[in-house]
Amino acid sequence: MANILQVTTPTLNTDNRNILNPQDPRQAGQAIHNPVDPTRVVRADGKDGEQAGANTQDALLSVLDYESNYGAFIKSLGENNNLSALLESVLFTDMAGLRGTEQAEVSALVERFLMSMRMDSPEDLLQYLQGQGELQVRFGGDFFNKLRALLSQNPSERLKETVLGFLKGYNDYSSGAHLLQQMQSLTEDIEQLLLRAYREEFRGLADSMNWDAQNGDTEQNTGILNQRLIPFLSSYISRTHDYGAVREATMLLIFHAVRYENGDKGRLFRLFDNMLANRDFGRLFKGDPEADMEQLLATGSRESQPPLSEFADNLATLLLKGANGHGGLENVQQFYNIMNGMLLNESVYMPLLHFILPFQYEDNNVMSEMWIDPDAKRDKEEDGRKIKLFLKFDIQGVGKFELVMLLQNHLSRLQLFVPPQLVKQEKQIQNEVADILKKNGIRFSQLLVRERVRDRKVEEIFPEIREKERTINVRI
Repeated sequence: MANILQVTTPTLNTDNRNILNPQDPRQAGQAIHNPVDPTRVVRADGKDGEQAGANTQDALLSVLDYESNYGAFIKSLGENNNLSALLESVLFTDMAGLRGTEQAEVSALVERFLMSMRMDSPEDLLQYLQGQGELQVRFGGDFFNKLRALLSQNPSERLKETVLGFLKGYNDYSSGAHLLQQMQSLTEDIEQLLLRAYREEFRGLADSMNWDAQNGDTEQNTGILNQRLIPFLSSYISRTHDYGAVREATMLLIFHAVRYENGDKGRLFRLFDNMLANRDFGRLFKGDPEADMEQLLATGSRESQPPLSEFADNLATLLLKGANGHGGLENVQQFYNIMNGMLLNESVYMPLLHFILPFQYEDNNVMSEMWIDPDAKRDKEEDGRKIKLFLKFDIQGVGKFELVMLLQNHLSRLQLFVPPQLVKQEKQIQNEVADILKKNGIRFSQLLVRERVRDRKVEEIFPEIREKERTINVRI
């Protein structure tokens, strides 16, 4: 019978039985790769895990990036330590030359922006600093402080869900003007991406939107978005099979449209009524919630935005024009770096409040940058709220300063680092700072004035930022 299966008896080579063939996958290294470690997520590709950011050829050429999202955020945070220096250069050096350019629009914008930063008195400066802080901190004020106090009392899961639902609804409500601005910009971009035969009809749909609608008045715009504008784009993508830039911009438009619809004032009132209906809410909330709600709506309306918001709008417009080359092609990268640094503040991983406050006072240019942790880690759970502050400011003609401050129960610990030429005035500076603290009802257990010899990084002052790096190390 024919040997169909070609069965043979292998020849044993007893002399070379321990010799391994590196090309044979069955004879791969016998070392155990990636043993199970319950404290971390390990690689599943049969290779030894390498540290994130290792400078090897494999790491550089690898398609997959195993650096975590939070690790990428930390990396970006370190790369943007010079944000204030870049902004200072643009505002007080490079931008001054733009006032003499032939582009009238840019020149007028620069002049108006510089005027908005000019302070003539201490009262103007205080109002400016407070106003910019209020613009950037949306959940500030007495009402939200009461809600924080309520949540700190370990309420029921049902009450916690209703409170957080209301906060999310208010966030969408108060973002109405910003969302409309983003959608208007997106429709202008989409129009340029469409085929010429479709542009006129799309422009007509976009022009029917009320881009100046008040916060919470979303019914008309939502109807246009859901029934006409978005279906038009969906049909266009289906007909033309344009799955590139148009589709991506449309998805972003839909994202903003959903948030805008959720900011309807009627929906916000329903979320508020859900809170009031909870029996524990009336017991834990201190004050008159309906009166607080009325004041809150007035604060979140579009008309109530303070004149100081013009500063932020002018800065955003100026950065955009600079990134588009209107401030000189040699400065485009600089404007892009500033925009990327500011967008870092919008990251979901940002655990701190970050303010950049440039201004002109007594003919001096000042660039200040502030990092605040409003709920710093306390030594004991029963201790009061603890605030940690890191302030950096550069005064033209004087030098760079840094201040680190801990505040808890109106008791502070403070370290002030001053330029070398001011070290000899240590006692005078201590006395003046102490007077400022006393006038504001703040006591101090420590007040040190030292020479500033180097730039301190945010991670040094807030080491707890890096604690999350020990969590899951996965990046999608």
